[in-house]
Amino acid sequence: MINLLEIKDPSFIKNLSIKELKELASEIRNFLIENISKTGGHLSSNLGIVELTIAMYYVFDPEKDKFLFDVGHQSYVHKILTGRAKDFTTLRQYGGLSGYINRNESKYDIWESGHSSTTISAMSGIILADEDKDSRVLSIIGDSSIMNGVALEGLNFLGQMKDKNPIIILNDNKMGISKSVGALSKTFSKLRGSKFYTTMKAINNKIFPASFARCAHQIKRGIKGFIQQDNIFEDMGFDYYGPYDGNDISMCIKVLKKVKMCKEPVVLHLITKKGKGYLPSEDDTTGDFHGVQPFNIETGKPIKITNENEISYSKIVANYLVEHRKKEEFIVVTPAMKSGAKLEEFARLYPKDFYDVGIAEEHAAVMSAGIALSNKNVVLLMYSTFSQRAYDEILNDISRQNLKVVIGIDRSGIVGEDGSTHQGIYDMSMFMAMPNIKVCMPKDELETIGLFNYAFKYIQSPIVIRYPRGNTYHQNVDYDYICDLSWSFLTTGSRLTVISYGPDVSRIKSIVENNNIDATVVNAKCIKPIDNLALDKIFKANAPILIVEQVVSSGTLFHKVLEYKEKMCYNNRVFSHAFDSDTIIPHGSISKVYEAYGLSDNELLEKIKEVSK
Repeated sequence: MINLLEIKDPSFIKNLSIKELKELASEIRNFLIENISKTGGHLSSNLGIVELTIAMYYVFDPEKDKFLFDVGHQSYVHKILTGRAKDFTTLRQYGGLSGYINRNESKYDIWESGHSSTTISAMSGIILADEDKDSRVLSIIGDSSIMNGVALEGLNFLGQMKDKNPIIILNDNKMGISKSVGALSKTFSKLRGSKFYTTMKAINNKIFPASFARCAHQIKRGIKGFIQQDNIFEDMGFDYYGPYDGNDISMCIKVLKKVKMCKEPVVLHLITKKGKGYLPSEDDTTGDFHGVQPFNIETGKPIKITNENEISYSKIVANYLVEHRKKEEFIVVTPAMKSGAKLEEFARLYPKDFYDVGIAEEHAAVMSAGIALSNKNVVLLMYSTFSQRAYDEILNDISRQNLKVVIGIDRSGIVGEDGSTHQGIYDMSMFMAMPNIKVCMPKDELETIGLFNYAFKYIQSPIVIRYPRGNTYHQNVDYDYICDLSWSFLTTGSRLTVISYGPDVSRIKSIVENNNIDATVVNAKCIKPIDNLALDKIFKANAPILIVEQVVSSGTLFHKVLEYKEKMCYNNRVFSHAFDSDTIIPHGSISKVYEAYGLSDNELLEKIKEVSK
């Protein structure tokens, strides 16, 4: 038995027998289940890729070959084999092991990306620039990620490079976060083949020796032409191998040796079982075990149970949409966030009004514009970090045309353990620069409902409603409640005015009240446009102003307030408390990140005292 904690580099793998490799796979699965149950993390994707990752290290030379893990949430096995098993107790914790690829952690971490579908383009650049003609570059990409436009652009480019030999490994588990959708998913179903074809291929691979591989492959391509008419990869110029069982380590090694000999672009299609080895994860069809919090291994249930009086903002919005659909027709569009945005019930109740377009944020935005252009109400829901991928489409196709699209931006602000590529601190600067668009952020459940109702009833232009990751106090709410966009004064004081929005403004109110600070706290629930009447009142009080924002300090509310100050010739001192735009916020619990970057209650208190002196 191999002690995973003692692994220093992957060189040991090449000395193992097939039997020992299978034992290693079993050890790694048990290790992952045991550790992720304590720390949380991406479970299903890593359990499904164990044999494939081991086989890659067995066949290729990681000292010169480069493995690019698309997204990176399936890289835990890679981390173990490159000597980081000993650090798994710190997985996704502040200062600990990243849940994604991190070039600062290891020389074997080649491509950092928390967003999907980028590795094929990245390998294009690496291959073109690499002077070592003997090294190989492999992209390991999922069947949902490869459907994204960026991946297809990369495929289109690489397919013509006949003098290069990139290897694209399609890790096909029929799932993204949840089930894959779209026409290409049906194409992959065809590529998986009939039972007759897959059975014959399995027999074929056992009969033909490795030396006969190329000839056998050409024979199979001919036979396959009668069984499945089209192959999108071969049509794009790739030599296609597959599909093969990606959880059969012997098979993985055999086919990887085949493709290693190829002198032209290759797509290797492997079918894996997401969550393999842990039954609750294997049976998951909704994405519950894609990313998990600490859980009980025996039951699969989270250890931390949400209190009855708590509710996530994602669930608040999802519940609202279900309730509001009873009164008014509208369409919901989301890019692969059906599970994450808690939209399962809406999709079940109103299947003709719900569209999960897969990992295709740009398409989701333009499609929403088309719906709005046809005078239909549409709600576009996406995570803050993924909305950045649709910047041009939201700007030009929604905002510039002044189309009524209600855009819900989930996971705004610090998101915690997912880290730097997922922090929701950049979207504000993006939206604030767009014409016609309104930008809001509620402080609680009731205000969330009120802003959505206001958007539906009174707004005829694009509106962004941001909301954070995490839970808030849950109450019996009035789904007919409407709040306007004017700012509200939560406390009244003379020494200082603190302006903020979202749940932070409620925290600031409590800090001010609990510490008897003579300050006015303002809830700026509409960040664009600003409330000029409220600002006049604030400036005329002649107190210093502190603006607290959980975003990067570029093109934010602070700058809008400064512009207004200069325009109206006010003299108040105005301070910003936000993230420096050159700062990369790492992974870690939200509370730990708050402490490290001046957003904890104690740090906010000190900042308030400092400004009020």
